[in-house]
Amino acid sequence: MSEKLEDLPNIGPVLADRLRRAGVATVAEFRALGDADSFARLVATYPEEACTHTRLALAGAARDVRWHALPVELRRELTQGLHR
Repeated sequence: MSEKLEDLPNIGPVLADRLRRAGVATVAEFRALGDADSFARLVATYPEEACTHTRLALAGAARDVRWHALPVELRRELTQGLHR
C-alpha cells in the first residue's frame, strides 16, 4: 500500500499539501477518516476547496479509482449542494 498521499488516484502535490495542512497527513489517516471527513477538514481549512472536483477526487482516492470511474449516481449524491 502507498505511503504518500500523492500516490493515491486523483491526489496531486497541491491537494496532498492542503490535506496535510488540514490535518490529514498520511494515507492511513485519510483511510481512517474516509473521504467525507477528509473533505470536511479540507473545507474547514480551505473553504475554496468546497467544489465538486475536490469532493470527487477524494471519493475516488478512497476507492482507489480515478473519479471518472465513480458511478454517476454516486457522483450526483456526493456533489449535491456544492458549488463549482
